[in-house]
Amino acid sequence: MTSGRGSGRGTVAVRTLRRRALWRRTAFWAYAGFGWLVVSFGWHLWMGIDYRAAMGGGDRVPVWGFLVYDGLITAMSAIGAVLALAVVRPWGRRLPPWTVRLPLWFGAVLLLVRGVPGLVENLTTATGLTPYGLLGMAERPADLASGEFWTGMVINTYFFVGAVVMLPLAVLHGKGLRAAGGTGGPSGQEKSAA
Repeated sequence: MTSGRGSGRGTVAVRTLRRRALWRRTAFWAYAGFGWLVVSFGWHLWMGIDYRAAMGGGDRVPVWGFLVYDGLITAMSAIGAVLALAVVRPWGRRLPPWTVRLPLWFGAVLLLVRGVPGLVENLTTATGLTPYGLLGMAERPADLASGEFWTGMVINTYFFVGAVVMLPLAVLHGKGLRAAGGTGGPSGQEKSAA
């Protein structure tokens, strides 16, 4: 027969190991998300500075419309980068949990909606399954030899990677909040994160 003390220590040790494993997974996705968002910030900042080249030769969108859109994405990238770090940094625990959780989920869903269909369309078009686009609405088949098609595929892949990075971060952040009793950040955060 085992004493209550020994089994209690074993349970505490298991919980500690689980919290540390959760912390490591969360930290990986938080820093990956931070890196992705820093690249997005730099990319969109440059697009705003060199807006004529970014807009191309078409006049489909007025300059002010493009700059407002690009400014919004630049700001969202900067805020997202800070919030990705807030998940794993000690100062992030001082933020109300909802101020981190809601924007992370918003960004993850936005990237999922933007990244997955675009990449699926590019892949099905490149393989010849949907030469007129996923919905078949293109006027002519995609020109796979054009740089424009492959540039679009790179951009869609980048957004897909953003979804792949931000979705696990949002999920793990929620698990960390539950493990910490809703106080912000995974309980048992490593002291070296300071």
